[in-house]
Amino acid sequence: MYAGLDFGTSNCSIGTMVENEPTLIPIDGGRTRLSSCLFIEREVIKPFDVARSDLMSRVSTLDSAQNTETLISIARKQMQAEHRNKAISFKQAASIVDALKSNGDVIFGEEAELTHIDDPESGFYVKSPKSFLGADINKDQQVVFTRIVEKMLAHIKQEAESVKNEELNDVVIGRPVNFHGLLGNDGNEQALAIIGEAAQTVGFKHVEFLMEPVAAAYDYERQLTTDKMVLILDLGGGTTDCSVIKLGPSYSHLEDRQNCILSHTGRRIGGIDLDNKLALMQFMPHFGKDAVFKTGLPVPSTLFRQAVSVNDVGAQRDFNLVRTGREIEDYCLRSNDTRLRRLQQLRDGKFGLRVSRSAEQAKIDLSDNTLVDIPMDYIESGFDISVSRDALAESIADELSKFEMLMHEAIQQAGVQPDVLYVTGGTAMSPVVQQWINGVFPGMPIVVGDHFGSVTSGLVTQAARLFK
Repeated sequence: MYAGLDFGTSNCSIGTMVENEPTLIPIDGGRTRLSSCLFIEREVIKPFDVARSDLMSRVSTLDSAQNTETLISIARKQMQAEHRNKAISFKQAASIVDALKSNGDVIFGEEAELTHIDDPESGFYVKSPKSFLGADINKDQQVVFTRIVEKMLAHIKQEAESVKNEELNDVVIGRPVNFHGLLGNDGNEQALAIIGEAAQTVGFKHVEFLMEPVAAAYDYERQLTTDKMVLILDLGGGTTDCSVIKLGPSYSHLEDRQNCILSHTGRRIGGIDLDNKLALMQFMPHFGKDAVFKTGLPVPSTLFRQAVSVNDVGAQRDFNLVRTGREIEDYCLRSNDTRLRRLQQLRDGKFGLRVSRSAEQAKIDLSDNTLVDIPMDYIESGFDISVSRDALAESIADELSKFEMLMHEAIQQAGVQPDVLYVTGGTAMSPVVQQWINGVFPGMPIVVGDHFGSVTSGLVTQAARLFK
């Protein structure tokens, strides 16, 4: 059986063809999207192998209003959680390397985030592992991230196979035009090698890659009855990619589509970066950003940027160093600005992820409201932050201008004017982003796809072409 797999920076999803339609598979308690993060507990617990007979017995006790595949996904998550709650640890892992080698219990998705928030010292949390695969990492770090990707892909594969009750042998995996990192093509090759090796290790026999904007284009093409020159804008969680592609009935049957793809552009900037920027510009002033010392000199801004850069492993490492704690204590003593104590609380309580989630929630809530109050009582009792939609737009203006440059660059490379702009990716859900998109190319028709499913559906479409 074949599948399309979107191993995303923010979310992962996998799908197959059902009656000639790409269909996403529930892999996280009935949900078709799995947050791209994992938590490996220090307490090493043997993995739980859910027997099919026990699984179906549990399914029979659940609300039958849901479809069977959703119920299977819900039942597996319940049984895995129950196993963790009653399991007995046989040792403790001293490092993430030890935890990965021990093949102990791993928690994925939103449950991993909540576990980390509840007790950050009880294990090792990794958010958006895809973000690091194209970075300048040494051989030992490459081994660690390969194992992390193996854990993620194995979990997705096992959950999907359990739901479908079939083995998935062939897969098309999405890839950005450019991965995060400063290594250029070398970084891209490194990232693809890590993902490809991990996919083979977990049991995929045939692995192919497809550019994510091209996958989104193939999904859009399914609804076209006439040929179009299409500019694809894929606003993902960690990367933004553009392509100009010839789509339509004249091209969809071709086995080789390379001549249809006229251009590619991409940058390692996406929804997570917008959240980080919102947190930096609208949250960090409440933590002492722009504060001054008693001498009148400004407090260095580096720590505030590190505090909110949850997808930057180097920034998080430096922010959590012992000497950083001493720096912040020194700043508090040298300044009369009491807001700096909140920065100290953020670092000492390891609340970086919670602040990031609060910023993301502000962005989401501003979809339906022009002004929101975000509670921050985990930092300080009665503390909340007000954010307006205009403030969000002002905070992310630089990032939006970079997106616009990518689109113009894609058109320039293609040497043609597109007939339509097709937009996908979760970042495009924000009204601020939508308003910006509408203003970039006045008069051009804009089609908005499935924000979270277009890429996966396109990957399934390509898998059907290759493996059917």
